[in-house]
Amino acid sequence: MGGPDRSKAAKYIQQLDQAQCSGDWEAVPNLVRKIRKHAPARACLTLAAKATHAVQEAIRHRPSTGTNPEITSLVQYVPPLIGAIDEEHNHPEDVFQAQVALGWVHWVLSEPELAALRLPKNIEGDFSLLDGTSKQSSGWTRICALKAIYIKGVALEKSRSIGDAIEVFESGMPIVSATASELKKASELRKWTELLLTKFCLITSHSIKSNSSPRMEAETLVAFRAWADFWERLASSSTAAIGGYATEADVPRRHIWKEYYATLSFIVQGDLPYPTTALGATSNNHGMRVIQRGELARVEARYESLLLKEAHFPKAEQSSEEIEELVELVLGNWAVLCGGCWDEHDLGSGGRVGISRGVLEILYRAATKTFHSTQILRGLFTVHLALADFELAFKAFDTYFEIVNKGKQRVQKTGEPEHALDSNEDVLVTASKCIRALCQFGGHAGAEKAKKLAHFFEAWLEQHDPSHGREGVANGNTNGVSIGNQKLLENDTTAETSTVSPRVYAHTWRAIGISNAQWARLTPDAKSRPEYQNKAIANLRTALKPEYGCTDDVDTLFELALVLSERRQLGEAIQVVGAALAPQRNTDQATNPAKFARERSLIRLWHLLALLLSAKEQFTEASHACEGAFKQFGDLKVLFGEREGDGNYQSEHLNGMQEKHSAAIDDMDDYEKEAILEVKMTQLLLIEVQDGPDVAVNGTEELLSLYSRLFGQTQTPFVVPGKSQQIPPTTGTSTLRSVKGSIFGRSKRSNRDASAATTFASSTAENISTASRPPTSQTMASVAPKIQVTGESGTPTKLTRRSQHPSTKSAKGDGLAHKLSHASIRHKSIPASKVASNPASDGEISPTKATHSTPQQVQVQGALPKYNAQGINPSTSYSLLPFSSPATRLPPNVSRRHRIGILVRVWLLIAGFYRRAEQYEDAKVSIEAASELVEGLEIDILSNDSGQLLVDAREWGVGKSVEELWADVWSERGQVSLAESWPFVALSHFEAALTHFPDHPAAIVGLSNILLDIFSEVLVYPSSIPTIAPPPSPSASQTSHKSSTHTSTTSTPLGLPPPTSAGPAPATTKLALFDRLAARDRAHGLLDRLTKLGVGWNDSEAWFGLARAYEDAKMEGKAKEALWWCVQLEEARGVRGWDAVGGGGP
Repeated sequence: MGGPDRSKAAKYIQQLDQAQCSGDWEAVPNLVRKIRKHAPARACLTLAAKATHAVQEAIRHRPSTGTNPEITSLVQYVPPLIGAIDEEHNHPEDVFQAQVALGWVHWVLSEPELAALRLPKNIEGDFSLLDGTSKQSSGWTRICALKAIYIKGVALEKSRSIGDAIEVFESGMPIVSATASELKKASELRKWTELLLTKFCLITSHSIKSNSSPRMEAETLVAFRAWADFWERLASSSTAAIGGYATEADVPRRHIWKEYYATLSFIVQGDLPYPTTALGATSNNHGMRVIQRGELARVEARYESLLLKEAHFPKAEQSSEEIEELVELVLGNWAVLCGGCWDEHDLGSGGRVGISRGVLEILYRAATKTFHSTQILRGLFTVHLALADFELAFKAFDTYFEIVNKGKQRVQKTGEPEHALDSNEDVLVTASKCIRALCQFGGHAGAEKAKKLAHFFEAWLEQHDPSHGREGVANGNTNGVSIGNQKLLENDTTAETSTVSPRVYAHTWRAIGISNAQWARLTPDAKSRPEYQNKAIANLRTALKPEYGCTDDVDTLFELALVLSERRQLGEAIQVVGAALAPQRNTDQATNPAKFARERSLIRLWHLLALLLSAKEQFTEASHACEGAFKQFGDLKVLFGEREGDGNYQSEHLNGMQEKHSAAIDDMDDYEKEAILEVKMTQLLLIEVQDGPDVAVNGTEELLSLYSRLFGQTQTPFVVPGKSQQIPPTTGTSTLRSVKGSIFGRSKRSNRDASAATTFASSTAENISTASRPPTSQTMASVAPKIQVTGESGTPTKLTRRSQHPSTKSAKGDGLAHKLSHASIRHKSIPASKVASNPASDGEISPTKATHSTPQQVQVQGALPKYNAQGINPSTSYSLLPFSSPATRLPPNVSRRHRIGILVRVWLLIAGFYRRAEQYEDAKVSIEAASELVEGLEIDILSNDSGQLLVDAREWGVGKSVEELWADVWSERGQVSLAESWPFVALSHFEAALTHFPDHPAAIVGLSNILLDIFSEVLVYPSSIPTIAPPPSPSASQTSHKSSTHTSTTSTPLGLPPPTSAGPAPATTKLALFDRLAARDRAHGLLDRLTKLGVGWNDSEAWFGLARAYEDAKMEGKAKEALWWCVQLEEARGVRGWDAVGGGGP
């Protein structure tokens, strides 16, 4: 046998290093023997290798229970290793490996403190001396460095030195990065890298949750990002571990992904600074959030994939806790990302809708691994609701409610809790959201369902709310509530009820109050309406109790003030609004951290205050309240934004090149924007009250500009012709398609030429004027229209809109109030000849004319904002626990239909302004604009292939049906005809309105007044044969560019009167008594039904007409009752109806 051989020694030392790196422990003893023979001076190296081999063998044979003699025998290596370390001075790598081997021996012997003591004091420093720029250490030395860091870090963790442990683990990250390229070749390197990263991630996650380390800032995600990089490097390797447990790891691999996702979620939900280590610097917050969202999505997908792969469907008595934990994190992140704190462009491709759809997919996949999970059903309801999938949302809630109720009954019977069952707090929060959504979006059917739910939960609260007496606010049935055939209320006596937050109790009472208030508006049972209103007031006052901590809750105060307003308790309502508008004592906005959240929630309150003040005839103060809704944002540029440049009007292609600055309205949903537009409409009506309709029409262009800025371009094009140069047709179905030229800018505004025909111009994004008064004719010439329509001649036509209230000072003070001051309402109509010669002037009704003019009576009603109380409510406040639910955002096609409905209302408002300003041609063109929109909307619905849309049914979340919009259009046409002194043309228009929507308030009132005039013989039918040639039209003779007046007898159909005649009235035909009685009885029937419905119970004009019908029928007692009720309604009537502010809950 030969002696030592250096070359063989080097070869065997290299082979030993490779064997240890690859985990070939069977080869180690033989290599140790050969190294001892050929390199006896490397005793420290061989002893370390032998000890490491012994530890590995002891671990491999470790029994699951009891003690292992092989492990206890490892203590024999401690003294030799200590001696070898002390004696070795020539090979620092051997010393380093021996120190790690010694530490590992103590670690396996369950002596973590001794293990940490035996390891190098400065592992990273010592390793850097062995592995630097000038030399490279062996592979096993690198693995020993990782092993040492792992042992020392865990030992420090066990001694509760979390901060020091994190520092130790962080020191190993450069080594992890340096060895990343060797992971596929060295199994031991993969093992110790994974163990180190696993423990580092767990300690980091624990530290973040407990805030036990001050270093959790920039370095928060170092461990998790290193783990993700480690995972990705092994993804293409056949040896890559997909799931399960790592060698010697305490937790499955998916648990690290879970902690990674939980940590990212903690940062997102807590709005904490996003750590950017290893990501590189980003230029702005927008870029940072895009990166943050991308990282969250990647980790979410990886964790969900592993979890669904490894999770099993639970048995009946089991629960899927980890699945539900994932769902909780996903929903929490969704609530923040799709809430008000993140902008749409922060969310990457797909935006809020894309994220919400992704969350739904996760929920449905999670449902395949659970059994009747109430948490998943709750999530499905919430997310579907935010996406405006109303049918799916309420189906999810029905299933959720059924499962929860049955589960509660089982718990009550058996006394054994069901861990997968939602707590009472979760149930109350979810039910509150459902009730409010039903009231906001569901119309009559939704309100009825909400009423049943509210009845059930009101009875439950009366039993379980510790702050509420068992007698209840409404003496409800506490023995049980039945919905269908199932008894829902049981005496749930579990201790769980004591965990309900007082704030949740308050929000539940508020939801119950909203439901009762909404049902009071819509119920056909007029006798029960006061009862439900009183219930609502009591519920809302309960929600404001000091013990709940919600005395300044804006939504509750708004709903209470609205119900008080509807009950004509104006003083109390103003006090409640004042309390809501007062500065908050608690400025903490954690429950809703969205930008300008409080200011946005106060818009409706400012609007309601304006209407309340107008009802008290404090019109100046009401105007200031409207201004307050905008001024609360400070500079209007904050609300509306601004465009780079001087703000002057310019071509659309130049506007498109300008950059828009972010504005508060850009973060609002359609309902919030609608609330802003409603305030502006009320502001113009107040201008009309104070200065007359001639001034109000000048402000309509500002209203158009606001609509354009809020909603942009409507995708349904229409073409509205300009002013007629001929006598317009007078049939109820006539249009203005054949006329040419611009009519806007007649005597009130200067003409403006334009070079191109356009449909709707998209938003110019110019600043909304800060003036409290619309621009005058002098300033209008320099301001470009925000929305234009084009006449057939190519000339752009400026349009303005309809006022729904003939609200002038005299109309409020001298109209119905003057009528009601007379002892008798008989003989209030003047002869038919005066009807033609005395049209309404600027919407005013003088004491003499108001008492005797039927057309003017109809005109008063025509200005009332009587769109159905079932309409949607522009409201956007949401329940809070644990996160505020994102606002419901309509899909693009549904949102377009909603916006078109709003624009129709705006056009009709403009028509009303022009009508009362006696600019009837302008009013007709505005009505035609609305008609074109409704026609396009009808075609859109009829061409829908889903079969779910009907023209005569309201679409959830949209508002009025197409038939209701047609009724609005025809009713306004009737009002214009009355103003032009053509009552029988108006009658045909009102009849047309009722064929579309039989309960249209303005059309019923207008038609009934004409019918009553026919009964009283104030109006008599014209002769069936008209005069041969109609007289010249005043509007035609006054137009300077007209050369002649059209007088052809074929310009109008036979049997109808001429259009606008100032000449003698045609021959008339007296009706038989039977026909007159039929007219009176029909008017009585229409008005009697209207005043019992939700759309007309508080309509003073309807009640006045009903009183007149009673008196014509010699029913003096009922006439007095109706008149007295009319007086009360009139004294508390604002310039618009209360529904303009959006009742029914946010």
